[in-house]
Amino acid sequence: MNTSKMRYLEEQTVNQTFELFTQSEELKKIATTFFESLEAALIRNQIVDALQNYDLGTVTDVYEIFGGYVNRSFGVLTEKDGTKYEYFVRKYKYGITETEILFEHSMIDYSIAHGLDIAAGLIRTRDGVTFVKKTEGTNGKITDIYFAVYQYLQGEDLYTWDNPTLNDAEYASAAEVLATFHNAARDFNPQGLERVEPKIMEFLPTLPETYKAFAQKNLDTKFHHYYKDNLDSILDVIESSQIPDEVLEKMPYTPCHNDFHPGNLKYVDSKVVGIFDFDWSKIDRRLFDVTLALAYCCSSWQDEKDGVLLLDKCAIFLKSYQKKLIELQGLEPLNAVEIEYLPTMIAAANIYLINWDVTAYYAGSNLNEYEYMAYLQHNVRLMKWIENHKEEISEVVKFL
Repeated sequence: MNTSKMRYLEEQTVNQTFELFTQSEELKKIATTFFESLEAALIRNQIVDALQNYDLGTVTDVYEIFGGYVNRSFGVLTEKDGTKYEYFVRKYKYGITETEILFEHSMIDYSIAHGLDIAAGLIRTRDGVTFVKKTEGTNGKITDIYFAVYQYLQGEDLYTWDNPTLNDAEYASAAEVLATFHNAARDFNPQGLERVEPKIMEFLPTLPETYKAFAQKNLDTKFHHYYKDNLDSILDVIESSQIPDEVLEKMPYTPCHNDFHPGNLKYVDSKVVGIFDFDWSKIDRRLFDVTLALAYCCSSWQDEKDGVLLLDKCAIFLKSYQKKLIELQGLEPLNAVEIEYLPTMIAAANIYLINWDVTAYYAGSNLNEYEYMAYLQHNVRLMKWIENHKEEISEVVKFL
């Protein structure tokens, strides 16, 4: 073998290999820092560019607000004529349609005009519209992106969606806000606008096929194994949670927030003073929005109680909701049919949350395995708890 024109691959000692590994770690840190710095510069420039369509002055500072999983949120400071202003800016998720944004914004405007005075109002562009459309990408791969600017709500961010440890006064206040929203939006006419996602009782029958397809994926992860182990139970609850059409006809439709949890509220002195994040909103059965709020707000995430529905908190929430609607004298409180089927609908609402867990996991990349495992475990435990305690739930609600 003539080796004169070949490169000799020298054997590396342990120390030499370790030195190279250490250098690679430094390169990895540099690459990560470089990427994060470029990404931060990009999103800041995108926001500044989008806000050129508004008469809000000069952007001075931009802060990303964490906590969301779909859209990106920012606190933006501007200066105009020597005065500083605060705004909330949203960059919408990729793939959202203009009709969905128009539905959300027109519903917010209507609700504020009809009594929901603690919602974040929309700021309009110089042309009088409520969002800005831009594009992102190069080399023929262009994606539409959307930005909207809202009033910045005062108050404290006390909780996240997976930390619903409200005190009793906050539970009651949150329920009053949900009732106020339902009442304010009750006569809203979407004029053909709607979310792409179907209504809950149309959505449930579509899930088994999707869920079975997820189970066929060739994955060797803890999440996937746990999901497959519980799939039959999930499918059984989907089937038992569907409500006959003749019963649904007796349940009023209203605009629904569809993401009503403690992390989308702001508080001062145990009182809710702000509500935001209406981007999941749609027209659906009012009871679905109430039970989804219960699943979010009144289920424990605490250690051995994880997945337990806190019935005493449910009682506080529901009584406050009913009382507020009686005071407002507009939308009727939960009626007898809604009260009878509340245990069934809360099971359906929790399936809706399981759907978010699994679709986000199987569609995502670079997700934290343990984080999403915790979400799925919580909702599966809650699912089983609800199925085993429907009589107790009925006992709580029959005195409303």
